[in-house]
Amino acid sequence: MGNFRKYTGVTIYNRDGDDVADTVTSGLNVRQREPFIFRVGSTALASGMVESGSRSGGPTVSSTSANVTVWGDDVLYEPFSAGKIDGIAASGIVSGQVTVGSICSAAASVAVKHTARIRNKDGTYVTTLALTGSFNAGGTTEVFKTYDIPHLLTVANFNSVPFQFAIGVQGNLASTFAVARIMESSYIQGEYEPGS
Repeated sequence: MGNFRKYTGVTIYNRDGDDVADTVTSGLNVRQREPFIFRVGSTALASGMVESGSRSGGPTVSSTSANVTVWGDDVLYEPFSAGKIDGIAASGIVSGQVTVGSICSAAASVAVKHTARIRNKDGTYVTTLALTGSFNAGGTTEVFKTYDIPHLLTVANFNSVPFQFAIGVQGNLASTFAVARIMESSYIQGEYEPGS
């Protein structure tokens, strides 16, 4: 009477998470993944349209010492529900792209390096971008670097929604700062299973 195996590729669970496709007669709970897309550098809609690559709602971070990484504030993705990415404790997949704009705090130039990290909300950080090679940023023109997240596998310290993301910056000078910001086009996406 309760044979639900006709739905190929669908597993039927009871409230405790047990596969009950051959025995259930009522009270089905079908798990469903929800897609998410986190716009890391988003701004208010009232800001209107602007030239591509010219706006950021994400935090700005400045290097304050030579060759020392300074971290920006975490940007939090926290929808109404919480759950594991792809419904599993590890090896779920997220993808995306993060663009960072950098400029020198003075009219001169500074050698800049970027790094990035991610974590479950208030958890332990996981490095998602190792410290990059240096590039020069001047004081009048912002330099943009885009970093792909092709298929990042989750681990215990980053495997669920809500989560936090931050960038770090390093400059080679103590008195002239490298200033970096996450650009509005940046995003991180995947699927999560609410309640898992």
